[in-house]
Amino acid sequence: MRLSKFFWLGLLMLIAVLLLEKWTDIDLIIQNQIYDFDANSWPIDEAKHKKLTVIFYDGLKYFLMSVAICCLISLAASIKCVNLRSYNHFCLMMLLSFIFVPVIIAGAKAYTNVYCPYQLDLYGGRFPFVRILDAYPADFVQPKLGKCFPAGHSTAGFAFLGLFYAFYKPIYRIAGLFCGLTLGWIAGVYQMLRGQHFLSHTVFSMIAALMLVYLLNLLVLYIEKKFTHFLKG
Repeated sequence: MRLSKFFWLGLLMLIAVLLLEKWTDIDLIIQNQIYDFDANSWPIDEAKHKKLTVIFYDGLKYFLMSVAICCLISLAASIKCVNLRSYNHFCLMMLLSFIFVPVIIAGAKAYTNVYCPYQLDLYGGRFPFVRILDAYPADFVQPKLGKCFPAGHSTAGFAFLGLFYAFYKPIYRIAGLFCGLTLGWIAGVYQMLRGQHFLSHTVFSMIAALMLVYLLNLLVLYIEKKFTHFLKG
């Protein structure tokens, strides 16, 4: 399968995000406006998070899992019910997006060793601020690895970018793209207000999600070509 210019553009944009984070203070400028230095607190503290989590945190995850289960049930039922096979393209595309976008992007956090804003000494934490591409000071002893880059929670929203390829009609595709971006950024901004992520973390996740759903669409098209009778009826 030949990758289009879109994929390579996405790769360049990921590199651009890393370089902007390294050479500018955009992340710090924005986060400094969010953090209340006088009260040493974030706009959404733990007490507020407990009240809002049902919508903005756990709620989004449950919504994703509910839609994923419906897609899985529809795919399984289509083995016997031919009438459901017209929905198989949609269900397969979304199911793969729901699985691989969060798993791959959020899973990368375990290897990048980047701390969250709330953990940094700049905002009342105990770890030094070090840019994504830079090394930690030689005398810094890490009690634990940082696991905050790229943004993980927003991928539950960005996984819905798969809607762009799940639909065929252009108007539905645009609506699906808007849905995925909206859900992802609602989750991303929410986490920034909690001190969980810098802006670059969420921008990186968004671009990576766009690239992943593009690759997953190629996979779906390949699967449909091999199993046309089952997937399209």
